[in-house]
Amino acid sequence: MKIFSCPQPDEEGKFRGIVDAFSDIWEGYILDIGCRSRNLKHVLEERSARVRYLGMDLSPPADIIANLERGLPFTDKTFDVAVALDVLEHTDNIYKAFDEVCRIARKFVIITLPNAYELKGRIKFLFGCPISGKYGLPPDPPVDRHRWLFSFSEARQFVHVRARRCGFEIKDEGCLIGPRRSSMVSRILVSRFPNLFSPWYLALLKRQGVDPT
Repeated sequence: MKIFSCPQPDEEGKFRGIVDAFSDIWEGYILDIGCRSRNLKHVLEERSARVRYLGMDLSPPADIIANLERGLPFTDKTFDVAVALDVLEHTDNIYKAFDEVCRIARKFVIITLPNAYELKGRIKFLFGCPISGKYGLPPDPPVDRHRWLFSFSEARQFVHVRARRCGFEIKDEGCLIGPRRSSMVSRILVSRFPNLFSPWYLALLKRQGVDPT
C-alpha cells in the first residue's frame, strides 16, 4: 500500500502532505467541502498561482454556507477539483454525500476518511476511553459528530465502488500518516497492516473519459 506523509502534525501539515502528494492537479476552480478555517487555501496559494479556491462549510469563515447533507448548490461539473477531507463520516447519508461530491467535479475528487480500527483507537476502546470527541453519547446533542465507524479496508472498498458508479476511476490511493510515523519501520508496518497502523485512507479520483490537462 502506498504511503503519503504529512510534514507537520497539525491540520496545515496534513493539507501540505495531501497537496504535495498530488502536486500536478491543482489548477482551476477548487471546492473545499467542509473547509473549516480555510487553511487549505493558504497551502494551495503557496504552491500554485492558477488556483481559484472556494471553501464551503456550515458556518463562517467559509466562502459558501451550505450543507452537504442537503445537496451541493452547484450544477454538474462546476469545479475542476472537489476536495472532501474528513467530511463524509460526519454525514447521515454518506452515500448521497459521496455522490454529490463527485457530481460537481469536472476532473478530480480528493477524499480522506479516518480509520477507526487503527491500533491507537483500539487500545482506547479496550480501556474504556473515548476514541475522540466525535464519538460517544453526550447528555446533550453535540454540534458535530462522526456518524460512521469503519476500517481502512472498508473505506477503500466504499470509495472504489462508489467512484466507479459515479463515473470516476482511482488515479492514486494509499495511507496518509503523520511525521511521527515516517521512520522506515513505521512505514513498513503501515504499508503491510493499514487497518492497524494507518490513521487515514487517502484517494485521488479522476473522472473517466476526461483529459485532465
